[in-house]
Amino acid sequence: MKGLLSKTKMLLVAGLLPAFAVNAESQWSVGHGYTSGGVVGAQYQWLQDDIKYTAAAGALGLAVGVQRSIDDARKHSIGVATGVEAITANKGFLLATYQYYPAGFANSGVRVGLSAGARRDDGSGWGKEKTKAAVSFEIGYQF
Repeated sequence: MKGLLSKTKMLLVAGLLPAFAVNAESQWSVGHGYTSGGVVGAQYQWLQDDIKYTAAAGALGLAVGVQRSIDDARKHSIGVATGVEAITANKGFLLATYQYYPAGFANSGVRVGLSAGARRDDGSGWGKEKTKAAVSFEIGYQF
């Protein structure tokens, strides 16, 4: 699992590079959940057509991810995210994500979603790392 998280993080960071190379639209979001960096955080988003690249810093962690709009109305997206979160995933997490945007994928408004995958922590006093399931309800507002 540890090697998987490192490789996935490198791939996601490499995937973010095209967003810097072209004239991408960008926006900010604040929210709760792993994809926002934990309990509460800010997420910077780069949009290219139906793809959204994200980088977040929160009160308890950091995250990067990518989402793809999956419907013609651009209200639903799926994607992946990885990062660290100090309380439940201090050795990292890797998640599949689903987001719903009532106002639209690229428009200002509320976003809600679910994330599920794996998280790794240091065992919380037991002295050995443990891989556990990760499930998170995500909610935020994008500007």
